[in-house]
Amino acid sequence: MPRAARSLLAAVTACCAVGALVACGATEDLAKKTFPRTTVPAARHDPASPATSRSTAPSGEPADPAFTPDKLRLVDPCQLLDTSVLAELGTPAKADPEGFSECNNFMQDKQGKDLSISVSVGDTFTTEVAQATTKIGGLWAAESELEDSGACFVNLILQDNPGLGITIQTGYDHGDPCEPARTVAESVADRMTRGAPTRTPQPGSLITVDPCTVVGAGPISEVVGDKRDLFAYGLYHCSWDGSNGVELSLDLREAYDPKDDGVASVDLGGGHTAYQRADNNSYPSCELSWVHRPINGDGLGEVVEVQVDNIDNIQLDVCAKAQGFARALLPALPTA
Repeated sequence: MPRAARSLLAAVTACCAVGALVACGATEDLAKKTFPRTTVPAARHDPASPATSRSTAPSGEPADPAFTPDKLRLVDPCQLLDTSVLAELGTPAKADPEGFSECNNFMQDKQGKDLSISVSVGDTFTTEVAQATTKIGGLWAAESELEDSGACFVNLILQDNPGLGITIQTGYDHGDPCEPARTVAESVADRMTRGAPTRTPQPGSLITVDPCTVVGAGPISEVVGDKRDLFAYGLYHCSWDGSNGVELSLDLREAYDPKDDGVASVDLGGGHTAYQRADNNSYPSCELSWVHRPINGDGLGEVVEVQVDNIDNIQLDVCAKAQGFARALLPALPTA
């Protein structure tokens, strides 16, 4: 994501966090949530930087081999929410999966009051790593509550540098929101350390794809040059910040068909059609997205999004660069 966009993201995050359980200028494709999740700036991959270590793992390595990003992509987030544990807190609802790595349960407490519980696997952490001074179920954890918001977050640290782990978020206006968050976090940590529940991806699914390594250096250099910094956010977003003042990002997610947004179509060849949105403001950008694999008949699918941002406003056709990268990316994506 662009440097300017990262600053804007922090402001939007603060707005959404204060208004927990209330919508706040979100651009999420799937409008299922009744409370917003927080986001943190993307973590830079820099193995030379000192780690704020909570484990004996080397910089850039998980605390346990079972917690590598490739294995976390296979974790079933809904199975992490143990219904028997939720039943101790009240009346669970049906699990509500969201995206590749999140699951919600919009349940009721024992008095019939709304209690929202969410788990997100593979979150990127920054300051949370240093704040993780206690252990939950054998994992270092950081806890935070948004004052007067009814929202609590427990971050389970699986990797120190870059910070990576699991977030348990609760939304509760009728008591201490951190109490149920700790209960669920204990259960999640126990399930992760004993052997995380996994899922079998459908043929051709993007669930197993690492967006930072799916293509070689050549197509990336074509957009941002040979000198660049790599940023990752979560398990399914990667961006490259080039010394030429251009940024490239790749995002994999569940979303609705972008053709329904009324944007221009682009033929990528081989029967692939993408949908393009260009912005020619002070930071010219071009976003290109397409459905890689349909999920249901209502337009929901696994979506690929490529974006090129001309941060320094150099002489550049951002849409031509986005299209070129997309064409190079397509053969590297899984097929059914």
